[in-house]
Amino acid sequence: MAEKYIVAHDMGTSGNKAVLFTIYGNMVSTAHEYYPMFHPHPGYAEQNPNDWLDAVCKTTRAVLEKRKIHPEDVAGITFSSCTQTLVPVSKDGTPLRRAISWLDGRSAEIMRRKLWTPPRIMRYNIFKLLKFLTITGGSPGHTGKDQIGKILWMHEHEPDLFEKTYKFIDAKDFILYHLTGNMVTSVDLAVIWWFLDTRKNRNQWHPKLCKLAGITTEKLAEVRESAEVIGQLTPEMAKRTGLLPGTPVINGAGDLSAEALGSGAIGEGELHISLGTSGWVAGHFTKRKIDLAHYTGCIGSAYPQKYYLGMAHQETAAICLEWLKNKVLYHEEQLKEEHHVPDIYKILDQLAEKAGPGAGGLMFTPWMYGERCPLDDDFVRAGLFNIGLNHSREHIIRAVFEGISFNTRWAMETLENLFSKVVSLNIIGGGAQSDVWCQIIADISNRVINRVADPQQAGARGVALLASMTLGYIDSYEDIKKYIKIDQTFTPNPENRQLYDKLFKEFKNIYKQNKRWYARMNRQA
Repeated sequence: MAEKYIVAHDMGTSGNKAVLFTIYGNMVSTAHEYYPMFHPHPGYAEQNPNDWLDAVCKTTRAVLEKRKIHPEDVAGITFSSCTQTLVPVSKDGTPLRRAISWLDGRSAEIMRRKLWTPPRIMRYNIFKLLKFLTITGGSPGHTGKDQIGKILWMHEHEPDLFEKTYKFIDAKDFILYHLTGNMVTSVDLAVIWWFLDTRKNRNQWHPKLCKLAGITTEKLAEVRESAEVIGQLTPEMAKRTGLLPGTPVINGAGDLSAEALGSGAIGEGELHISLGTSGWVAGHFTKRKIDLAHYTGCIGSAYPQKYYLGMAHQETAAICLEWLKNKVLYHEEQLKEEHHVPDIYKILDQLAEKAGPGAGGLMFTPWMYGERCPLDDDFVRAGLFNIGLNHSREHIIRAVFEGISFNTRWAMETLENLFSKVVSLNIIGGGAQSDVWCQIIADISNRVINRVADPQQAGARGVALLASMTLGYIDSYEDIKKYIKIDQTFTPNPENRQLYDKLFKEFKNIYKQNKRWYARMNRQA
C-alpha cells in the first residue's frame, strides 16, 4: 500500500508554514509563505485574512510538489493557528475588515470602561468576574487583547461593520470555512473567547456572557472538538491547493493546544516551554485552577473531555530576537560576512556565549507589547537596564536571551504554585533550536530542559498526529507521545545558580518598582 500523509498548517503571526507528515509524524517536506502585519496606530495590530488563505493554498501545493506526492495519498488536512484573532465576516465568509490580531491592545480602555466597572477587586468587576469564573473557568484580562474587548471596540467605533457582521470567528476558522463551507471552531479556541460554558464539558456558547459583548450566540461559530472531521475539501479549494475534492478536513487547534501535543508533555502535570513569536509554559491537568493576579490558569485543550491546559502565556518571546536583529544590530549581511557564518541566529548564539552569564549586569525586560502572564499589564514595555560604557552588543544579545528566560521562569513558577513543582520541562518552538538559549533557560530555571526534535515543527506535528488519531491511524490521545522524540537534554550548571537567583529577584523588582511609571507613560498609547 502507498504511504499516507497529513498536510498540517502552522498559521503563525508572520506567516503560514505547511508541513507534510507521514501519518506517524515523520516530516517529509515544508513550505513557508509570509504575510504582513499592519500597525495603523500605536497598540494596533491587523492582518488581511485573505493573505492567510492565499498562503495556505500556495504552501499546500508546494509541500506536495517538493516530494512529488500524489494527492490521493493525502489522508487529510488540518491546522494550528494563532488564537484570539478577531475576523468579522459576512454570510459568504467575506472579511468585513482586516482581522484584529491577538497582539492588538486597542480595547484595553473599553474593557475598563464597559466590562470591568465598579465595584472592583484586583481591577475586575467582582460580579462579572464571578460569572466568568463559574461558567468558563477563567476570565478575560485587562490588556484588551481578548475577543470580548475587540467586539466591544467594533460596536463602539465601527457600528456599521458591527451590524453587518454575520459571524465573529478566529483565524483558523476563517480558513476552515473557505475550505469546507462550514463555519466551525474548536473547543480550545472557544474557551479563550470567554463566552463558552465549560461546566461538565457542556462546551456551548452562553447567552448571558455573549450579552456582555452586545452579541447573541448566533453571531459565533459552531463549537466542535479538535479531533473531528468538520467537512470535506470543496472542488474550488481542491484546485487551489492541489488536493482532491472530498479530502477530509480535521478541525485542528490553536497554537497553544497544538504545541502542547507536539511537545510530548502530555501526561498529567508534565510541563513544556514554547519559544516562538510569543512564549508560554503549559501542561495538561485534570483539575482546573486559576491565578488571576498573574493571568494564568486552565483553558481548553485539544482533548477537553479529559484534559485542561494549564497555561502561562507571554506576549513576546523569540520576536524580541527579531527586533534585536532588525532594529538594533547593524546590517545582517555584514554580521554574516564578519563571522563567516550564513545563519544570523548562529551568530547571535556565538555573541551571547561570549558575553557570559549575567551579561555584565545588563538586564532586558521582554515586555514589547504589554504582558499577560505573569503581569497582566497592557502598559508595561520592554527595556534595557543598567547600561554602562563597558557594555557591547554581546552583552545586549545575552541580556535579551536571559530576559526572556527570566520571564519564562516567573511564568513557570506561577504554574508550579497552582499545581506542583517539576524537575524537567520539554522545550519547543523556533527559539529552542539554539543550544545556548536552551542552556540559559536550564540555568535560570534550575530545571532540566529536554529539547524536542525539530522543535519548530511541534505545533504542526501535534495537529498532524491528532488528525491521524481522528482518522484511525493512531489508537488514542496518549499514544501521540510515542511518536515525539527528544534530541538533546540540557542540565543546569550549578556554578550559575547564585548569580541567576540574584538577578531573577532584580528582574522582578524592575517591574514592581516601575509599574506606575509604565502606566503613566503608556496610558494614552
